[in-house]
Amino acid sequence: MPDLANSAAGLLGIKTAQQSWANRIKDGAYTSPGGTRIKFDFEDLTREVTKRTTVFEFPGVNDGYVQQNGYGARRYPMVCFFSGKDCDRIATAFESALLEDGIGKLEHPLHGTFNVVPVGDIGRRDDLKTAANQTIVQTTFSTSIPALYPSSLRSGGSEIDAALEGFNVAAAQQFANSVNLKSALNVANLKATIKKFLRDATAALEGISDKVSSVNREFRDAQALVNNGLDVFLGQPLVLAQQCINLVTAPARALAGIESRIAGYQDFAARIFGSSAGQPKQTLVAGSALALRTDRISNDFHAANLFASAAVAGSIVSVRNNQFATRVQAMAAADAVLGQLDSATAWRDDGFSAMGVIPGQVDTGETGQSIRAAAALTAGFLVQTSFTLVPERSIVLDRPRTIVDLAAQLYGSVDDHLDFLIETNNLVGEEILEVPRLRKIVYYPPQAA
Repeated sequence: MPDLANSAAGLLGIKTAQQSWANRIKDGAYTSPGGTRIKFDFEDLTREVTKRTTVFEFPGVNDGYVQQNGYGARRYPMVCFFSGKDCDRIATAFESALLEDGIGKLEHPLHGTFNVVPVGDIGRRDDLKTAANQTIVQTTFSTSIPALYPSSLRSGGSEIDAALEGFNVAAAQQFANSVNLKSALNVANLKATIKKFLRDATAALEGISDKVSSVNREFRDAQALVNNGLDVFLGQPLVLAQQCINLVTAPARALAGIESRIAGYQDFAARIFGSSAGQPKQTLVAGSALALRTDRISNDFHAANLFASAAVAGSIVSVRNNQFATRVQAMAAADAVLGQLDSATAWRDDGFSAMGVIPGQVDTGETGQSIRAAAALTAGFLVQTSFTLVPERSIVLDRPRTIVDLAAQLYGSVDDHLDFLIETNNLVGEEILEVPRLRKIVYYPPQAA
């Protein structure tokens, strides 16, 4: 809130322009799961997060070993102020929004925008005598992953597949409805942009598809189809979009490591985000000469949005088709998919915000909503699946050990677990011959499943 920032700076006798934190303060608002957005005033802000750790003490050994298990949800206690002649009614509407079931969105004045759920008690004060014209509502917002657990009527995998099919249709339809190909110049410019993204896809994803011959053939065939038929497809943007999505998601079915697949799609998305087509804010500057370029800028961004969303879909397909051995792997995959979705959503919102100066350029939401639904189903499915997988345990070696010795001790057999032990602990070089003292070793005992 600029007024609050200026007031605080004034009390300290400091010019607001010199205070970078003051310039970063924004309005506070909460959007309920049903879509109701209510702004509120605020004063002091706090944030809490729990780092999950377990401390192990050993007899005769000074100090202790701290096992780190990630961190919990971030909590934002908020004291929300409403003022004016309708402060009581707005506060009542705010309370109703807080009581809605589902995940809402908090626009925090200082820390950004998050998916949240109000937790704990919700308090309200109407100081009619001492502070008339003002109502205060206190609550705590907690971040939450948008995990929609699969229903009992269908398998989790089939729900994800259905959501991906819905994304394919929605993304292609939004692209076809958004691009302007009424002139030969617009067609030629979009063709150049599509070819650029196809080269980026090859650079980022080719290594993944090469691992499996059938997937490599599918990827090559999709490349040839789009490249050779690009002139025809530009006359049918709906078909063009569908073929581009098929090309991007083809490598997701490779048998390369899940980390490699997700890293490949993250690399591809980063190339899109950093491209000139993906940065309309940098190209949309004041000046009459730019009026002739707005069609190209908007067409380029819609193409970038299509490919970036397809990259998220590629990560979803990757984890959907992967068989996870451990709980940690499944949870890490869920975090990676949601993280990539968050990055793509923030980038898309910034792009459409910048293009607001171009008439008719509004995000209709089909692509964003459909890919969010698919990612949420995937995260929920992975969380649910993780409970059936073995949890991670760890030890700290008190003396040098061989991997043969460790495999026999931790798993009860050697030949079936050596490669798994090396892979899950990232053992390299001399560690494969002899694991040094004080090295942390993680393992997944079958009896703990």
